[in-house]
Amino acid sequence: MKKFAIALNAGAPDRRNIMTSFFNGRDWAYWHWIDDFWIVLVPEDYTPSQLHNEIEELAGVGTPNILIFEFHSPISYWGRATNEAWDWLSHIGDSS
Repeated sequence: MKKFAIALNAGAPDRRNIMTSFFNGRDWAYWHWIDDFWIVLVPEDYTPSQLHNEIEELAGVGTPNILIFEFHSPISYWGRATNEAWDWLSHIGDSS
């Protein structure tokens, strides 16, 4: 699986719910503890461009600015979050 980080501006709650439902509908693991930001595990054949196009086609999302970054393991990070958020981020980022 590939790892993508997705940032969305102008993400009202209804847009965030549409995005999250999109990932759930594909049974993709994701981390979404910050509004308008997701880290998602996608199939190996996906490209950032392909995912961007699919998100833009979702009814109700519209055409906000979307940034999609592909990254490789392990990741390094630092910040402030709940223990549960760090546990999940460590899992999805193959970090310890």
